Amino acid sequence: MSEGTKGGLAFFGLWLLLHEKADDWIREALRRARETPEDLRDEYERFLLSVEEEKERLKTVVERMAANQIRALGFLGPDEAQDLRDEIRELRERLRAVEDRLDRRDDGTS
Repeated sequence: MSEGTKGGLAFFGLWLLLHEKADDWIREALRRARETPEDLRDEYERFLLSVEEEKERLKTVVERMAANQIRALGFLGPDEAQDLRDEIRELRERLRAVEDRLDRRDDGTS
């Protein structure tokens, strides 16, 4: 297994572990909130809302990290695959043009 693959597996393993732990933490926070006297529940509610806001902010960071790891493993997204196809098409056209010039030169028709 290559180092890049190990890094990708470690990333996704960590991602799954974080999700598992986050679920545990949220369940625990909700349990505590239910056990908290009514007049103190606002603090737990603010905490949970803050966590939700932070989660939304982190989504873009994690998505970028995941995309980078997926690319490191050798996979391309649809846009990247199309860009690569376009570049290959352009290179083939340029190669044909060079071959045509060489053929004309060899034929003495340059």
